[in-house]
Amino acid sequence: MTLSATLDTTVDEDVTFTFTVTNTGSDPVELTFRSGKRADVVVTDTGSGEEVWRWSAGRMFTQAISTVELAAGETLDRSFTWGDPSAGSYEAEGTLAANSRSAPATTTFGV
Repeated sequence: MTLSATLDTTVDEDVTFTFTVTNTGSDPVELTFRSGKRADVVVTDTGSGEEVWRWSAGRMFTQAISTVELAAGETLDRSFTWGDPSAGSYEAEGTLAANSRSAPATTTFGV
């Protein structure tokens, strides 16, 4: 697999996630998306394992197939903001929404 991903988290009053997918190979990688959603972030409570926030929940996306080509070393970045989270310990997972390509990344954080 020539894709790697990172999920960085900044905690202030809100939590901001930066999900970055990088083509670590020497050849271009074609990413095909079924909608306007390129990636998603899901947050779970580390104590209960319950999902407490999902960026895409309740959102609508364009329904059009599109393709993005990542050259060697090129990145695809997406930022997501979780507004007004409750205090606690959490794990977040960022995922790529491309067909037939996987590049998950996880991080833990506290509020």
